[in-house]
Amino acid sequence: MIIAVLSDTHLYQVTDELEAVLDRCCRSVDMVIHLGDFVRHSVLAFLGQFRLEAVAGNMDDEFIREQLPAEKIIEVEGCRIALVHGWGPGGDLRERLRNEFTGVDAVLFGHTHRPFHLEEDGVLWFNPGSVFAGRGAHPRTMGLLHVHDRSIRGEIVPL
Repeated sequence: MIIAVLSDTHLYQVTDELEAVLDRCCRSVDMVIHLGDFVRHSVLAFLGQFRLEAVAGNMDDEFIREQLPAEKIIEVEGCRIALVHGWGPGGDLRERLRNEFTGVDAVLFGHTHRPFHLEEDGVLWFNPGSVFAGRGAHPRTMGLLHVHDRSIRGEIVPL
């Protein structure tokens, strides 16, 4: 199974550029995960055309926060995958998340706008970066997860 992982789109409406990114990167995947900060519910609604799993972010409007949880765990191909946007300063976010999730194969998070990929002690730590708002020297990115038979591998995709 191939899963597109998006985060931090930070859009107030669906744009031609979002449509182009989704058409190029999400049409051939089995699932799309969005890790929050859609910003407006129209963007969430547009992503509903895909098999979608998502959580709300700190910048999302009230409608999104009412529709989506702040965190959740999904199971795909025998892998337990934690989804969370994140909060607070980005520097120690992974340490804070380590205390939130146990017994998972992967923790997917956003918030920092910086791509991150690390396998540590049997857990994949994965942040796809930001689709439209990379920070500092970090370009715009998204991620792909390759999940098969209780195995999970991440890939950062420059946009």
